[in-house]
Amino acid sequence: MVVRVGRLAPALALVGLLVVPALAQDDDVLRPCRRADLIGLWRVIRFGFATGTAVDRADPAYQAHQRYVFNSNATMTYSASEVPPTPDEHRALLLNPASVTWALEAGGRLMRQRAGVARVEKSECRVVTQAMRDPRSRVPALPGDVLLTDQGENERPITRRLLRKLQSGE
Repeated sequence: MVVRVGRLAPALALVGLLVVPALAQDDDVLRPCRRADLIGLWRVIRFGFATGTAVDRADPAYQAHQRYVFNSNATMTYSASEVPPTPDEHRALLLNPASVTWALEAGGRLMRQRAGVARVEKSECRVVTQAMRDPRSRVPALPGDVLLTDQGENERPITRRLLRKLQSGE
């Protein structure tokens, strides 16, 4: 099997050594996100820091239970906590006014901006098109999952998150 690492690097860094179906091409494994891919409620199912990244790992944004809501009006909400959200917290996340706007650039780069903040947060956004498994994890990447690779000011990866879409009642 020949896998071109150049375009797969973000996924390989997150999910380690992947078992990809024989003869799969990298375009068959990941593709750039489209706007319609992101609309909805997402749960982070895997999270990691890029190698050599200097971040405050105690930052509340890096807690274990993370949720994203991408709204069709280009707004977004996000939550992170040490424990899974209660049903009331889940409803509040869905109903609270969003304070972040988002857009996708050509090629799948996700741009997010918090209200009142000049800095634009950037992430490479890829959709998984084939099931992949990291031998170090029980959590496979499934078709439709989203891989977000957050980038710092120098365009270097900071964190990687694998997101899975949830139904609004989950």
